[in-house]
Amino acid sequence: MSRYAFLLGSAKEGFYQKKVSQFQDSLVQNGGFNESNVAVFPNGISELMLEYVLNNCIEHKNISNILLYICTSSPVSDFDKSFWLGGEEIRKSVIENYASRLGNSFQLIYDSDREVISEEELGYVKC
Repeated sequence: MSRYAFLLGSAKEGFYQKKVSQFQDSLVQNGGFNESNVAVFPNGISELMLEYVLNNCIEHKNISNILLYICTSSPVSDFDKSFWLGGEEIRKSVIENYASRLGNSFQLIYDSDREVISEEELGYVKC
């Protein structure tokens, strides 16, 4: 059984939000996650792609836990029906569907951060 983490950010192309980068490092170094089981979408994701990724993980992997970390550029209120990542609107009802399907095997964290760091500063090489 494997644990998977999906980190969704809202930084512009070529950048990461600082908290997303720190959370990724923390999961691998201290959280017991294999690097290959942590997928990062630092510049947002469409709702359709998010559903595809989660469905694929549920249907084709032997999972014990999914962690979904969502980092927007401004705080998400409990009353908001949706949030924005990289110019894409994601409905909370979509997320709630997976939370109800997976129960205790699904962990959701909302965060926000306006501080960004370039991929070059993080040591990523442009091809």
